[in-house]
Amino acid sequence: MQAPPSLKSYRDPDLDRNVVEVTQGGAVYRIPARLGPDGRYEVTKVLSVGGFGVIYEGRDRRLFDKPVLIKAIRYNRRPLRVPNNRAVLKEVEAQRQRFDHERKMLLAGYRRGIGGIPILLDVVQDLGLDLYGPHTDDQGERHDYNLDDQWRSEPYLILSFVTGTPISKVLDQEFFTRNRLGNTKQVILQVGRMLDAFHDEEERQGRRISFIYQDLKPDNIIFTREKQPVLIDFGGFAFRVDGQTQTPFARTGTPGYQPPEFLDGTTVDRLDARADVFSLGMTVYHLLGSVAPRADAQGYSVCDPAILSRFPPPWRAWIEQATRADRHQRFASMKQAIAQAYPLPSKVTP
Repeated sequence: MQAPPSLKSYRDPDLDRNVVEVTQGGAVYRIPARLGPDGRYEVTKVLSVGGFGVIYEGRDRRLFDKPVLIKAIRYNRRPLRVPNNRAVLKEVEAQRQRFDHERKMLLAGYRRGIGGIPILLDVVQDLGLDLYGPHTDDQGERHDYNLDDQWRSEPYLILSFVTGTPISKVLDQEFFTRNRLGNTKQVILQVGRMLDAFHDEEERQGRRISFIYQDLKPDNIIFTREKQPVLIDFGGFAFRVDGQTQTPFARTGTPGYQPPEFLDGTTVDRLDARADVFSLGMTVYHLLGSVAPRADAQGYSVCDPAILSRFPPPWRAWIEQATRADRHQRFASMKQAIAQAYPLPSKVTP
């Protein structure tokens, strides 16, 4: 099991700035200790290091030290080891485009009045110390990264303060096991409503717009201290325009949770909200069984029949319909999946 990230602060004499340094699994990430105009946002703690970002806890010094979350891009570090490698410019730009896509999805969720997601408070630009370096190349030589001065305008997202634990980490905790069915049903209803609100078509400038999350899994849902589910990680959304799906990035599903249409040759434009229905079904399987679904030799997500057989029959039937390989046999929409979840028993009957 990987150790939690550690944090230290120090003064960088070359930059004349206070710096926060995070270490996890041999990797090091750096960020200015204070970000934005007049150092408005101060980093106080590292919360998590994910596939595409590092999330810090901070405070807004202009608003009486109000707690905030600060999200930074996590770059692929290997290309940075090559001095003056201009291919890095394209990678940095691609990462920043994904980051900006996440910003847009957070704003879309706020505009639609969707609860249970972080609120985007601000976007600031400051020094990108992970880009700047120093880096060590394959010969052990140290160098800084100065191409086009990209590192001087690194974007950071400032989010409303939400903290908790990924649901995948609480499945064996007493509060969850005490009422596993009820807690899982709460996830279906609340997370399902969030996704359904993104799925709803909205008329904008004469076009019908909706969104598909694409990468639902327990690691992207946190339980707050109040035991409320909150959806995180908004960088993988696809969007639908007039009934056709578009995505600026590769499909972002996770093996074990992604639907078959991510692998079977279905073109991107034909993807729809039933992809999220499938992933919600696999997430529910994980929550009830406390075992992650697996991918078979071809990469398709599958449930273990032995584990599935342990679930109460109504729950088993719901999961089986949500995760049909043929999307036309699944629940037709997230609304229908939610409606069919209401009658599910919240307690095991003798």
